[in-house]
Amino acid sequence: MFRFEHPEYLWLLAVIPPMVIFYIYTRIRRRRLLKKYGNPELISSLMPEVATWKLKLKFYLQMLALTLLIFGISGPQFGSKLETIKKKGVEVMICLDISNSMLAKDIAPNRLEKAKQIMSRLVDQMKNDKVGLIVFAGDAFTQLPITNDYVSAKMFLSSINPKMISSQGTAIGEAINLAVRSFTPNESSEKAIILITDGENHEGDADRKSVV
Repeated sequence: MFRFEHPEYLWLLAVIPPMVIFYIYTRIRRRRLLKKYGNPELISSLMPEVATWKLKLKFYLQMLALTLLIFGISGPQFGSKLETIKKKGVEVMICLDISNSMLAKDIAPNRLEKAKQIMSRLVDQMKNDKVGLIVFAGDAFTQLPITNDYVSAKMFLSSINPKMISSQGTAIGEAINLAVRSFTPNESSEKAIILITDGENHEGDADRKSVV
């Protein structure tokens, strides 16, 4: 990687073309003045100590030195820079309905298994995020506290079945309330709740209990 620390100094390179043009102009004007006094070749032989090529070389070296000086003060930098970037992930609480109605086979193989497959693929895509798992039916409880252990998350997810909760129902509000309280305290990262249910809220408390 190449860059200039102070690229604004590169604008000084704009003075070089006018200087070259002025030098060429003075050379042409000097030649014309010499012609007024006689043959330029004859006059040059009378002044052997004045070498034209030396004057040209001096000018070219001066222009080269000026160019290098401008590049030098612009601060050219090579190489790469190692930078530590702390990336904040998202905290995701999954609330999964495991009531008997989720065993309906209108979606193959059934609603619950399909939901588990989708959530498993979601966990596979996580990198710097944290995930937690809440299951609910007539009651709600935390199956997996918020964590970045994706292997455990997938293991707990695959083991979910309706027999985990004996009381039937769909306590959506209780699940949401528990999810809100399950996030890491004083954590500034983004937070999200994924609610998967068949929508049959038998407890009628989704709006009331989701307000904390």
